[in-house]
This record gives sequence, C-alpha cells and structure tokens, in this order.
Amino acid sequence: MGAVLGAERLMSKNRNRYQRVGPDPQGRVVLPVGDLAPLEVRWFRFLNAGNQEVRFFVGRDGGGALQVAFDASENDFKLKRGFRADGAWIVNNKCETSVRLAEINQRPSGCAPVPIPFRAQGSDLVLTENDLLAGWRYFR
Repeated sequence: MGAVLGAERLMSKNRNRYQRVGPDPQGRVVLPVGDLAPLEVRWFRFLNAGNQEVRFFVGRDGGGALQVAFDASENDFKLKRGFRADGAWIVNNKCETSVRLAEINQRPSGCAPVPIPFRAQGSDLVLTENDLLAGWRYFR
C-alpha cells in the first residue's frame, strides 16, 4: 500500500511540473517567453480536442536563445521518463546522459531531446499544432 501511495505521489508531483496548453482556433500555441531567464526551463503539456497529449519544454540558453524540444528522445521514448533541467544542461532521466541546453535545437536524435520547429514573435514563442502532433508518437 505504501509503495502504491509513494508512486502515486511521485507521479502527481512530476505531472504538476507541466503547464497545460492547447491550440487556438488557428491551430497555434502561443507562449509568452519574454520573462524566461537565461538557463530557465519551463515544461508544458499540450492537449488538443482529440485528447492527443504531447509533453515538451522551452528553455533559454546562457546566450539568450530559445531552445524547444519534446520531453522525449528517439532512443528512450517508450520508457516515458523524459528529461530534467540541471543548470546549463538537460539530463536524460533514463540513462543520465546530458546535453547542453544551448545545443537542443541542433540534436535531433539519440538520447537527446527531439527538437520542435518554432518561431519567435516579439516576446512570444509560436508553435503549430501540426508540429507538436508530429511528436505524438513519443507519448502514445
């Protein structure tokens, strides 16, 4: 019983780190990131009307550039362990390998997070529902 309660508490704590977002009528997800500090990472849970869920993160590297990726890697997505932020690093929760936050948009495979196409528009980050759903296979 204690193990079940402990696991439930751990799962709810991990789930609470994600801010839920959804698409607007044009199929876009617009996130305000003007106040995102260097080396800060925010975690999101995209959910559309079809109950397709995708988890991703947005970070700002030490140089001020935005980095956006799914909370999954090509190698480990079936285990659904994702990543965590540790200063200037993003750490794979399965194998404990690390990738520099500044390199997230450049590393599309292996144990690194899978990057998501995005565009910055003023102080907002704009993602499309289609680009987010391209990663749905990692979370089914």
